[in-house]
Amino acid sequence: MKIYLETMGCQMNKLDSELVLGRLRAAGHEIVDAAATADAVLYNTCSVRRHAEEKVFSRLGEQCKRKRRGGGRPIVGVLGCMAQRLAGELAQKFPGVDIICGPSEIDRLGELLEGALAEQRQLAIAPPRPQRPRELDDQARRRLEAFDISRPVASAGGAQAFVRAQRGCDNFCTYCVVPYVRGSEQSRDPAAVCQEVRRLVDGGVKEITLLGQAVNQYAWRDGGRQVGLADLLAMLDPIAGIERIRFVTNYPGHFDRAILQVWAALPKVCEYLHVPAQSGSDRVLRAMNRRYTIAEYLDLLAAARQMVPNLSIAGDFIVGFPGETEEDFQASCDLVRRAGYKNSFIFRYSPREGTVAARTLADDVPAAEKARRNAELLAVQNEVSRVHHQRLVGSVQQVLVEGPSVRAHKQPRSAPPGTVQLTGRTRGDHIVAFDGAPSLAGQFVNVRVTGATALALTGEASV
Repeated sequence: MKIYLETMGCQMNKLDSELVLGRLRAAGHEIVDAAATADAVLYNTCSVRRHAEEKVFSRLGEQCKRKRRGGGRPIVGVLGCMAQRLAGELAQKFPGVDIICGPSEIDRLGELLEGALAEQRQLAIAPPRPQRPRELDDQARRRLEAFDISRPVASAGGAQAFVRAQRGCDNFCTYCVVPYVRGSEQSRDPAAVCQEVRRLVDGGVKEITLLGQAVNQYAWRDGGRQVGLADLLAMLDPIAGIERIRFVTNYPGHFDRAILQVWAALPKVCEYLHVPAQSGSDRVLRAMNRRYTIAEYLDLLAAARQMVPNLSIAGDFIVGFPGETEEDFQASCDLVRRAGYKNSFIFRYSPREGTVAARTLADDVPAAEKARRNAELLAVQNEVSRVHHQRLVGSVQQVLVEGPSVRAHKQPRSAPPGTVQLTGRTRGDHIVAFDGAPSLAGQFVNVRVTGATALALTGEASV
């Protein structure tokens, strides 16, 4: 069967899709790059914001029309968080959808495709979290652990790979659906994580990123022994073949300073910290149930920079949260300037059905005002990012080359024959563009930085 899979949303979704595609290839299916040529069209979805869901609704409308014209083909499937959250609505609104599969059931996709071939709609979602016994999450964890560890060695498809450290979330921020769609917070056995990383090394991987909704809260208990993120990093650092280690995303309210101490002593752990603030206002943070203050957040950034020299920090912000005043918003602008982020991911608040904010708080910031605040905060961040990047001009950075730039073919070039514009990332997660041979993909190259914008660096390969 020819299968097309489009992934939307976070890095966890990207990892889930990579694992799914690896298993489907192993089962003999062909993965194609265009939905128009596929026998099965799958969407791995995100429910964190309304815009992501609207995109899926649009895609499903297109594919269901195609299906009516094509006499029952292609098979259409919705996977991931949106499937878990909106299973009933999807089934009713789109009769042509054959598979609805939540994130805790994604390892069953092969059998679901077989059922769909028999023209039977396949529904695989977990019970709603308030009604779901912990035992069901434990069963799903054991199945998904086998799914992760069976990952084909070459499935990462390059020198970089995501590795799951955690599943689920227990923080229950009032705006967020993740605890409801991905289940309770559960950390993976560190031995299994190390085993997976060793197998990835065999496939040519040189850089790993540990993933968790709040990865700094990683905690594995084995009898009387407890392993935290600091311990896991110390276990991964000596693995031969791995040159870089990152960990995302971090929750500011429970950041064990022991992580910083271990991090500073481990040469492979990169100088990059993604630690979302979400707002610069203590009042809004309380309404979000974020459980830290701005003073505590800034103390964490200061401690991290003191322990880890040359640290790059990234943040997340939501604008237009219920009750956010202009004063609250300006506090977020001020925090972006004070924090000196390399970059921030900035989003407009959208109510998510089932969350505390959607149930109890009026969405009282007008859409036009959300758009203005989004644009203004982005402009502040762009200026901070430009200054941050400008400081690196003249330095030599080690870059792990990802491949040709997506814009390379559109730009006039005076570089020597046989070269293209390449892009890669520094240890601090800065994007760097420079000219070089395509064969450098997956290799480390020293690049002298010659230019900077708010988004990226440019440079020349340094001999």
